[in-house]
Parts: sequence; C-alpha cells; structure tokens
Amino acid sequence: MWEEMALRRILPRLPSKSLMRFKCVRKSWYTLINNPTFVENHLSNSMHSKLSTCVLFSHFVQSNTNSDEKELAFSFLYLRNDYDDDKHNVNFVVEDIKFPLSSGRCIGLEDVESPSILGHCNGIVCLSPCSDNLVLCNPAIKEIKLLPKSGLPDWWGCAVGFGYDPKSKDYKVSRIASYQAEIDGLIPPPRVEIYTVSTDSWREIRNNSLETDTTCFFPDYFQMYFQGICYWVGYEQPKQSVEYEDEEQKPMVIFFDTGDEIFHNLLFPDSFYMYEEGSSYAYEMSYLMYCDLRIILCNGSIALFGFNRFSVFPDSYGVWVLDDFDGAKGSWTKHLTFEPLMGMKRVLEFWRSDEILMVTEDGDIVSYNLATEKLKNLPMNSLSDFETIVYVNSLVSITRGNKLESVDI
Repeated sequence: MWEEMALRRILPRLPSKSLMRFKCVRKSWYTLINNPTFVENHLSNSMHSKLSTCVLFSHFVQSNTNSDEKELAFSFLYLRNDYDDDKHNVNFVVEDIKFPLSSGRCIGLEDVESPSILGHCNGIVCLSPCSDNLVLCNPAIKEIKLLPKSGLPDWWGCAVGFGYDPKSKDYKVSRIASYQAEIDGLIPPPRVEIYTVSTDSWREIRNNSLETDTTCFFPDYFQMYFQGICYWVGYEQPKQSVEYEDEEQKPMVIFFDTGDEIFHNLLFPDSFYMYEEGSSYAYEMSYLMYCDLRIILCNGSIALFGFNRFSVFPDSYGVWVLDDFDGAKGSWTKHLTFEPLMGMKRVLEFWRSDEILMVTEDGDIVSYNLATEKLKNLPMNSLSDFETIVYVNSLVSITRGNKLESVDI
C-alpha cells in the first residue's frame, strides 16, 4: 500500500518518455500509467511545471538506415525557467523522436518539404501534410493518427483549428471551408465541419455565427487554443461581390467556443486600422500596418504580437494584452514594445513572457531576453525547414476509443 501511494505521487512528475518505458516494469505499473486519473494528473503537472519549458521543433531528417528515405522528426528543447537573469544562463536539454515515413503511419507526408503544424493542445499536435490529409500526433508517446477524409465537397481556402472541449471531454478538429466561386454574384458563407477524436468521424454544424445579413466572417490563420477556445486571425467581408475583394476585408480575431460550437469575433486594437474617407470597408492598409500577426499567451492572458513595418520609430514590435475578456468581448491594452534586432531572420516563439526564441540570418537558434536585452545561443543544429511550438509533455492518447483526458489551464 505504501509503495502504491509513493508511486502515485512520484510517477506523475516524470517525463512521458520515462513513463512509457516504466510500463514494461510490471503489470501494476502498466495499469497505473494507463489510468485516466493518472494521465490527468501527469498532464496537470506538465502544464503547471515551473522548472522548465519545452519547445518542440518539427522537421524532416534523412533516415540513418536508408539515405533515400526521410523521417518526421520532433526535437524537444527543454529550457529551464530558474536561470540567473544577470548571467543569462539558459539551461537546456535536447531530445529527438523520429517517425519513419515508410511505416505507413505518416501517409501524405512523403512528398512535402516541411511538416506544417496547424495547432496543438495538451501534447497533441495537428499536422497538415496537404489540403486533403490531416494528422494528429503525440510525439512524446510516439502516437500518430491519420484522420478520415472530410465529408465536404470540393472546397478551397480551408482553415483548420484544434482544441479540447471541456464539456464533452473530447478533442476536436474544426475545418472551415470557403467556396471557390461566387453564387449569383454573392460570396457564400463558409461551411464548418467538426472532427471528434472519440468518434473518429466528421460532422457538419450550423454556421450561423459566421455570417450576418450582409457580411461573412472567415477564419484564416489558426493561432492557438486556450481554455476551451480556438483563435484565428481572420476577416469580415461583404457578401456582395466586388472587383477587388481584398480591399473590403476587415481583419479581426475570430474565435470558436469548442463546447458551445459557436464562433465570435473581436476587432484588433484601433491603432491597427487605417481608414479611407467615405469608405466603411477600406481596411486593406490596416492589415499591412502590422505583419507577422500572432495571438499568444502573455502572463496567462490572451495577447497580440505584431511588427509595424511602416513605423518610423525603433520600437516596431508590439504586444497588446486582451483585458476583461469574458469569452465574447474584451479590450486591448498595449503591454510593451521593442525594436528589431540586427542579424535576426524571424521570431519563433515567446517561451516566457519576457523571453523570445529567434532565428539568426545564419540559421542559429537564439533566446532573447526583453528585460536584459541579452542573447543566448541554443544547441540546435541548423534546420532548413521547421516549425516550433511551446509544447506540453503529456500521456494523452489519440488512438484509444475512450474519451480523452485533459486539464484546462
């Protein structure tokens, strides 16, 4: 009895990789580690860990056994959170997990240049090798699953989101498809389809919340999932067809409640928009004002990050925090600004509220501290085509038929 109690307290704090090995120690350990309550406790510990943050890199590598074949690789970069800010010592550990494409579990990934991460939630990553195939993967426990084909007809402009429904305790993939042509001179509203992991099937839902009498809302670039809500950068557009459609698109945040399955929208900060006199829909310049727009977490709050390419001031990067958000409405407050760094090619991720991963023009991965304005090189080999996310290490399975575990932060 004492041994079992000790195991229940110690094991949930260990990495998923170690726990997968411990399943082979004895039958009782296998049963314990597969228990939904244990999986939930392990996920909670991973999500609230103050010791380190995991950044996941997805990329392709050549097979060690066959030079003509490639493998889907996930590199786990563990960054410790308790380093000395004065010395800026970022402690790190790197681990790699690979999926051979010849195994048949990565259908659709063989002919693409880089794996596209559409979204992630509680250790599960949603990949899109092409427009027709979607893949779910938990790299920490080496599970990967090809989703069934969509039930929608030949549509285009498909936006995809991924998250957890705390009401049904299930993981959902949302697919929002836009028609490629006008119908009787009008732009039709998008159609929405939902895939649930527990049923392994798609179903179409009503899209009333994505249209008004005169306009339609189109989610475009999926950004993140947080506390039961999926977020996109999208736009509103009149249904009436015009010659230059892009000039009448009104950029905004579009979000989806995974429980109620209803879409909402929220305008960007006022400073993002540039209006033309006499036009209520001339928003094209507002989207160009800030590029590389991202929705991120900042100290536990939803925030916007973007770069003002037209700024005459050095502090061209900005972060706006969403205040008083009730799941439908909120207001933006500028949180911080900083100037671009010389020699940087692109920003990857905010792995802490004051710490950013970047790629140099030479292809090196560095961490930049906004407070100390210091850089630290990280031990990642130069990668030509890759994507990154801040990752939560979990035991959540995508291949079991039962309802899946989760803890909402």
